[in-house]
Amino acid sequence: MLNNYLRIGWRNLRRYKMYSSINIGGLAIGLAVGILILVWVQDELSYDRFHEKGESLYKLSVSFSSGTDVQTWSGMPGPIAVHAVKDIPGVQAATRMRDNWGNIGKFTYNNNDFFDVNLAYVEPSFFTIFTFPLLKGNVQHPFPDNNSVIVTRSAALKYFGTADVMGKVIQGDGKNYAVSGVVEDFPEQSSIKYDFLMPFSILQASFGGNGLWKTVDEDWGNFYYNTYLQLAPNASPSKVAAAIAKLRPDGNQEPGIKYNVQPLHDIHLYNADLSEGGIKVVRIFLIIAIVILLIACVNYVNLSTARAMQRAAEVGVRKIVGASRRQLFIQFVWESVLVFMLALVLAIAIVVVMIPFYNNLTEKHLSFGLQNLQMVFAIGLSMLVTLIVAGIYPAVILSSFNPLKTLKGGLNLSGSNISFRRALVVIQFVIATVLIVSTLVVGQQLRYIKSKALGYDKENIFFFYSGQMYNHLEAAVQELATSPGIATASTSNQKMTSIDNSTGDTYWEGKEKDETLIAHAFSADKNFLEMMKFKFVRGGNFSNSRADSAHFIINETAAKMMRMEDPIGKKFRLWSMEGTIIGVVKDFHYASLHEKIGPLVIHYRPSSDIVYVKTKPGEIDKAVASAERLYKRYNTGFPFRYDFIDDNLNKLYKLDKRTGKLFNYFAGIAIFISCLGLFGLATFATGQRVKEIGVRKVLGASVTNIVTLLTSDFLKIVIVSIVLSVPIAWYIMNRWLEDYAYRITINWGVFILAGGLAVIVAILTVSFQAIKAALANPVRSLKTE
Repeated sequence: MLNNYLRIGWRNLRRYKMYSSINIGGLAIGLAVGILILVWVQDELSYDRFHEKGESLYKLSVSFSSGTDVQTWSGMPGPIAVHAVKDIPGVQAATRMRDNWGNIGKFTYNNNDFFDVNLAYVEPSFFTIFTFPLLKGNVQHPFPDNNSVIVTRSAALKYFGTADVMGKVIQGDGKNYAVSGVVEDFPEQSSIKYDFLMPFSILQASFGGNGLWKTVDEDWGNFYYNTYLQLAPNASPSKVAAAIAKLRPDGNQEPGIKYNVQPLHDIHLYNADLSEGGIKVVRIFLIIAIVILLIACVNYVNLSTARAMQRAAEVGVRKIVGASRRQLFIQFVWESVLVFMLALVLAIAIVVVMIPFYNNLTEKHLSFGLQNLQMVFAIGLSMLVTLIVAGIYPAVILSSFNPLKTLKGGLNLSGSNISFRRALVVIQFVIATVLIVSTLVVGQQLRYIKSKALGYDKENIFFFYSGQMYNHLEAAVQELATSPGIATASTSNQKMTSIDNSTGDTYWEGKEKDETLIAHAFSADKNFLEMMKFKFVRGGNFSNSRADSAHFIINETAAKMMRMEDPIGKKFRLWSMEGTIIGVVKDFHYASLHEKIGPLVIHYRPSSDIVYVKTKPGEIDKAVASAERLYKRYNTGFPFRYDFIDDNLNKLYKLDKRTGKLFNYFAGIAIFISCLGLFGLATFATGQRVKEIGVRKVLGASVTNIVTLLTSDFLKIVIVSIVLSVPIAWYIMNRWLEDYAYRITINWGVFILAGGLAVIVAILTVSFQAIKAALANPVRSLKTE
């Protein structure tokens, strides 16, 4: 019986080749795109899910509120981990870690030098809290002393040339470190990834509590360390957060401070302040996957029900000879299964071909194969959902025909059935129009980002870390400024695209008791501010004299938050530096446009560790070569690495640009699949009206009249779709734009342009068949009919 069903289905596919091609092709493209997006979504949602204790693990962060400005730091003071375990009920364990902030710049093994090794300092509890298996070494005592290092399996092969590295010694900036363990490579879906792990006790030893520095376990003022807690099953994260705020030994709970206890599973897709981050993009693309599959399903249902008239006589005969409705239903379901299996084979072929391009676009490392459970799950889910949605309805319609009416020719699929098909086309073009609007809005926002004035000169400026040049920096920078290709040079201690050094240790004239100012701070001199062309709204620049050590320059936002109408000459303190404000610069963007400009303070320092170089027009190569020669004079054996400000800005919006590209591709695919369905329906509709067209032409109707008649019905449907899509698209794009502190305003022009594109696409799709039918010989069509 099953063999008979499949043979009949195959015969029908071969008989109606065009409809079959549209159905199979549309479903295949929809399935391929759905599979790829679902795999990406599942990959994003699987981050940090491999830890055995994952459900009980949390990361700490802290949010500072200063007026309307809110800053969230992921680093925490050293003592919190110790006191949380000891003093807060429900905290079972804690671990601290910190990246290598230039502590070790170079490793050497067998006379081979390695730079920029991804290194972290971790506590022994790192290996008992997280599931990062030690292949070799002692989990309970991973670091025998402060001269130990643990390497990943891949790092062992990369840096040592062998997996047998236990006990081997590697030099780090002149000190020897023996390998005491080998850890399995960190999973791709891990928010924690390193090559080398070294004992946290090295940091503890470097802050011995002598002089101005307190020990790591006593220093409550510096937020340096990533801190993770393991909570008991019944512990409340919000209660733990409230208890952390009261841990300070002096009992002081500073105003405007809120501690965040974030589930480890959420780190990848949520911001440190617990607000939504990448999860918004995941949801958008999950919806896109569903709607593209839905469009493909709509095509199948539309064409299947439209062709029902051609199979009505077949159904009538089968019922007369004894076939039950159940048997017919199963037959048509199996025919759908055949179509879907062919579509699935084609979809898998598309996926295999597209995976390299897709991986490059999404920066993933997905592969196709039965061992890839994510891929298998995505294929199974896509196939099942598509079959249920698109396969059942046509089978119900076809199996429900009245045999007597079908054989007498009295079957009419007008009325509710026609309305249903039109509704499906409306759904298709609503989705397509929403995607067109989304593509246009994303493109506008990206162009806005690229063209927006940042408040400083970023053209032809590159920067690099001074390294050992720092000991002779003033002389080196003076020499650099007169070198070939270089217009000027100066220094600062922060990157202009991400000034992330913040402090609440501020005081100003007129400060009230409970007021705080969490200010971004960086060091510079007169030359740096001139190079960047900051605009002063009050006061002026540093003079590069000794007196500048007691001078500060602030931005407009800082002046507003301190309620200073005329800040010049007012007293100000930053950390232990006391002095007066001598200038106010116009607000400039020191981070991405996702972030609102906050208060900023510039303090004077003639030599900082980041060197900035402005090149002469057209002489970039000469300037880079000059900087490299000088750098290597002081940093023998170290590679010269530099970045242009423009390149750094592009990195800030890498995810945004990737999202924009994906929108473009998905919108194009959705429109293409929609057009496939519309083309099939137009072909069917014109085929059903061949006799009517012939009569109209004989009575004098022109080609234009006929084309207008055939396209008008579809055009009405598309216009209805456009009207329905406007509020949906506006809502979705407004939500997406909420992630930007500085954004475009969605205007009506976007909807008019999107609607116009949808209409043009629909007219072009339908007009091909309409013109073909209008140009046909009426005599021939009437004789045939």
